[in-house]
Amino acid sequence: MSKEKKKKTEQVEAEVEVTAEAEPTVEETPAEPAGNPFEKELEAERNKFFHLYADFENFKKRTKTEKEGLYSKAVGDACLEFLPAIDNLERAVAFAEDSSLKTGVEMVLSQMLKALENLGVTQYGEKGDKFDPNFHEAVMNSDEEGVEPETITDVFQKGYKTETRVIRHALVKVAN
Repeated sequence: MSKEKKKKTEQVEAEVEVTAEAEPTVEETPAEPAGNPFEKELEAERNKFFHLYADFENFKKRTKTEKEGLYSKAVGDACLEFLPAIDNLERAVAFAEDSSLKTGVEMVLSQMLKALENLGVTQYGEKGDKFDPNFHEAVMNSDEEGVEPETITDVFQKGYKTETRVIRHALVKVAN
């Protein structure tokens, strides 16, 4: 080959290399949506919507839980105000002699207990139950024979609770 042909071949090869470098490859091309130029903006708005929707759903769940908690607290606080009257009615029934007055007091007591039951409040703390510090408050201990340890031997004041909250602990005497 002549020197001239060699130079031309080298120039052509150099131009081919330059052209190959200048053209973007398939891997380098950004993924542009074909057709709609607003596709990216639409996707961003769609993501915003889904995040907002999820936040709203979480808000609904949180407020529902808070409402239930507030209701339970309100019921408990209101019942706590009536419990001394119920205790006095129970004492009156326990010490009254058989008469029409005792029958009337029993009827009023049963109505009040039924009202508490309708609100979801239950009464607990019976003689013979197992002591549970979550529900009972031991104010006395006793060394009685024939009774298992940690068994309630006497109840001084009944306890009241809802499904989620103890309104008042039962005051009890517990066997050692």
